[in-house]
Amino acid sequence: MKNLIFFDVDGTLVTRKGNGYLIPESTTLALKLLRENGSLCFINSGRTRACMEDIILNMDVCGFVCGCGTYIRTGDNVLLSHTIPHSLGNKVLKDLEQCNIEWLLEGQEFIYYSNRPYKTRLNRLKEEHLKTFPGICKVLLPEDAHDLFFDKFCICTTPGCNFEYFQDKYNKEFTFIDRGDSFFEVVPSGYSKATGMQFLMDYFGIPAENTYAAGDSTNDLPMIDFAGTGIVMGGSPVEVIRHADYITSPLLEDGIYNAMKHFKLI
Repeated sequence: MKNLIFFDVDGTLVTRKGNGYLIPESTTLALKLLRENGSLCFINSGRTRACMEDIILNMDVCGFVCGCGTYIRTGDNVLLSHTIPHSLGNKVLKDLEQCNIEWLLEGQEFIYYSNRPYKTRLNRLKEEHLKTFPGICKVLLPEDAHDLFFDKFCICTTPGCNFEYFQDKYNKEFTFIDRGDSFFEVVPSGYSKATGMQFLMDYFGIPAENTYAAGDSTNDLPMIDFAGTGIVMGGSPVEVIRHADYITSPLLEDGIYNAMKHFKLI
């Protein structure tokens, strides 16, 4: 029976270095050995397809679960794709503006920001995305923020915003993932990193006991808890570490390689 192994991206496979990314050589080697041993390796990320740089898309994996389970691809085959309907997306955008909540929309082809000045950490993300994805990152006037194609979105709350109203209004349509520092990842209900795993388990006919998931942050908890074996990177927040079946060394201390070696997967 083959093993099905899922990896988060940021903080698990790669880390920021200057204006780019660093992938430890041991991580690249581990992925190569896993594939040679017949394991099915998938990146399972909160990032949507538009937010995947080439360095990530070119990693030695079988495919991608993107946007917290809203998009699944193996090779060149798209197996699942869910985009928020315009009717719902337009209402969301109108309420975000009325509630004075800063936002980032993430889709398969584009990512979107408002042209309004941002006061939260989204301003730094906006600047990074404009440099990293100049043809993909769109900055919109409020009157142009409608009929957009996006799979999920992120928000930051500010003093005086009406977050409670917005969350109460949409808590059936979306799952709000608290990433800390007033930052929330908002995903359509019924989709998560865990549902992406279940889809591929069914697709390949692989039972839970043959699944592994490695991550480092709160949006990884659904897949860490759902996997037969949940692996947490060393140095992760305490609220993530307590969900681990196994705690490996930090990313830059050969964390992925050491975990795969520990479970005799390589």
